[in-house]
Amino acid sequence: MGKQFSGFMLVCDMDGTLLNSKLEVSDENAKAIEFFVDNGGIFTIATGRMELGVRRYLGILPVNAPVILYNGALIYDFGKEERLWDIYLEVDISGILKDLFNRFTYLGIEIFEGGDKVYLLRENEETEKHRKKEGFDPKVITMDEIPDRVCKVILTANPKSLLEVENYLKGKDKKFRMVYSEKQFLEILSTEVSKGRALRELSQIMGIPMRNIISIGDNQNDIEMVEISGTGFAVENAQPDLLKVADYCSVHHDNHAAAYVVNWLKKNISRRIK
Repeated sequence: MGKQFSGFMLVCDMDGTLLNSKLEVSDENAKAIEFFVDNGGIFTIATGRMELGVRRYLGILPVNAPVILYNGALIYDFGKEERLWDIYLEVDISGILKDLFNRFTYLGIEIFEGGDKVYLLRENEETEKHRKKEGFDPKVITMDEIPDRVCKVILTANPKSLLEVENYLKGKDKKFRMVYSEKQFLEILSTEVSKGRALRELSQIMGIPMRNIISIGDNQNDIEMVEISGTGFAVENAQPDLLKVADYCSVHHDNHAAAYVVNWLKKNISRRIK
């Protein structure tokens, strides 16, 4: 007889979802995910973070599939230390970054090349918090040093100021996608990038149909992933647009949301497929 969760994959966002407000994986979440994996389940992460920001949690979490990074710009196999799939920004963004740099003097600008390489066009309080949270060591660069291949850009400021930047960019003829990963992070990505797009690729890599994938998220960058999963959960603290598309709402991320979902699956695994 097969194990209870064989053939199913649980995909979890990190910040605001799997991690609590202290950026920790609670014992309840860790034990529940371990139970899921021990009983045949496939578990992985889909995050806006880079490789370095995930690696520190791999000793706690029983990740047994490639991980979605940079909000869907990269699928990375930590077991093999190998990139399996990636998408870079398809346009030269140096012009728009120069415009933003000169127009919004409070704006922090982080550029992610991939492979743990982070560059700063300008630092602010939020870039410093981000650096400490994920543990990366950014290089401050000039406009002339912007790399040719960029995974994503993060614009950082307090949320009220960032709304001003977002509204300005909405009025431009842009060939990139904007999405919030956290309220203080407005990200610039390829128009082809989303966690949902990457999840479809991962589904094929793992040979697991979308109907057997359960995902959990909290923010705007999780919408496509939660929407296309066989079962999509939003945490209680989720952004309103995500709550609208989720099949179910779990508890707050400080109340062990991943454990809630695993316990829900124990009771509903036989009838939760759409």
